[in-house]
Amino acid sequence: MSARRIPPGVAVGTLRAVLPIGRTWRFRHPDDPARPYRPVLEHEIHACWHEHLLPLACLFAGQGVATLASRDRDGEIISRLLRGLGYDVARGSSTRGGQAGFRQLARSFAQGRGVILTGDGPQGPRRSLKDGTARLATHTGGPVTAVGLATTAGWRLSSWDRFLIPAPGATVFVSVTAAGAGTTVTTRSIEAALEREVARCEQAAREARWARPPAIVRRSSADGPGERRRGEEARRAIERRVRAHWRAPRPAPALRTAARAFGLVHDARHRFYDLRLISTLYAPLPVISVGGATAGGSGKTPVAACIARALDEAGHRTAIVARGYADELELLTREAPRARVWGHPDRLRSAWRAAADGATVAVVDDGLQHRRLRRDLDLLLLDRDALRRTNGSRLPAGPFREDWRWAASRADAIITTGREPWTDDVARFESELRARVRSLADGVPIATVVFGTAPIEPASVGARAWTGPPAPRLALTGIMKPNLFFAQARAQCASVREEHALGDHGVPSPREHAALAEAAGRGGVLTTRKDLPRLRPFFAPDLPIWVLPETITWKAGWEELRLLILDAASGREAPNLGRGP
Repeated sequence: MSARRIPPGVAVGTLRAVLPIGRTWRFRHPDDPARPYRPVLEHEIHACWHEHLLPLACLFAGQGVATLASRDRDGEIISRLLRGLGYDVARGSSTRGGQAGFRQLARSFAQGRGVILTGDGPQGPRRSLKDGTARLATHTGGPVTAVGLATTAGWRLSSWDRFLIPAPGATVFVSVTAAGAGTTVTTRSIEAALEREVARCEQAAREARWARPPAIVRRSSADGPGERRRGEEARRAIERRVRAHWRAPRPAPALRTAARAFGLVHDARHRFYDLRLISTLYAPLPVISVGGATAGGSGKTPVAACIARALDEAGHRTAIVARGYADELELLTREAPRARVWGHPDRLRSAWRAAADGATVAVVDDGLQHRRLRRDLDLLLLDRDALRRTNGSRLPAGPFREDWRWAASRADAIITTGREPWTDDVARFESELRARVRSLADGVPIATVVFGTAPIEPASVGARAWTGPPAPRLALTGIMKPNLFFAQARAQCASVREEHALGDHGVPSPREHAALAEAAGRGGVLTTRKDLPRLRPFFAPDLPIWVLPETITWKAGWEELRLLILDAASGREAPNLGRGP
């Protein structure tokens, strides 16, 4: 937002003309998105990030809060604008006039005014808190709050702070939470509180964006409610009937014919890539792909998040590139909070955008079949449950996208996964599977993962207000393997009386909604973290909603795999990159 070529008076007038857009923004608290939120700033020191200056300036206008603006031309424009909104503006920054500005803020605080500071201004680095906020708190003895913000829609400028401008009519989530007081507060504790509150608001914004059903179950707005309901129910009925054949030794002839056609097209496409008749394109950073041979349920998303955490711990700036399903993006963001998550069907475009955003390595969730993007490391997940309990056929006659043996021959490492408890039978099958994999891909590292569950956690206002042990009556999910979730739910919680499976990434139909709410009763609903963003909007806020968190345990091979991943992430930049997509 440089003003070097624009007279300050003209710039201020232009910004004032734009400010009425703020009246269209809907400010909400992340814990109560249904009601307007207009916090009154107390006699405290409030810390925020520079990129959130515009919506916060509109939200807190007229409260007489003191703040700081730099002494350059940009600061002159900002100070004029803020004074017009009722702020008491001190002039100074970390590079010029800092002591004078500090003393003026201290006087304003002593006079009973609240103080709000953009802790990473005026020149950054972005989201790197300077010492001024903690110093002011120590000097005045005042309490400090962290102000988080995120919006459901908007634009970011190409400035150092990626300045945020919410779109007209956007929902803007804001949280103001205590971060300490006086000598007990430090720069690091304030920065951690800011990171936490911004992440909290960003999660609420994602849930608000993703509250509507995913595209796979949406219908044209021209359709009436009855037509949409019948279409969704028909799709789900077909899906259930097709999946019923996946365990049959010989599926229906029509499914076998369709599977052969699907296999011919799929194999031809891979041959074209192998023969370089279809181009494989580079991204300007190392790419690690996590993929599976089955249509879903092999644990690609939690494994991708686990790998992202390992890369973050090693000092990499990690991006996770995913297909774009809302529930998967939400889960990835929660499980790998330090990674930036990019959701789009075109993984190549997402990888380029991640590199432009500063990422040093990209982890592709569900990338085995996405061969347009060149990978530095291909990790194949083999689903023990699918190999043990299905007919092994291709879609739609079975759950496999491709022959897992061919996929194993292309992989740089193989991870066997499963959600069944680790019994002697499972351990025996795992040994046999490892032997088969070694015969197909000798020398390729093999790791073993078992997914389990952690204690039930509250996920709604009603659940957090619940007294006593959790007592959900309804287990509800829309994942690829609902039977395994139901078994885990019964093992964890004896109160479950009803079980209901939606389609994969599905939501309840209008007719199901009332029946499910009745089945939940007072005890509420038990679901998965992956289902939560899709299902929460369908139930009243006071209904207890519980989640059954999933755990990941590496039975074997993790250390060797981790070193392989770190080596790939430290690889050279790809040559002859050309222009991005």
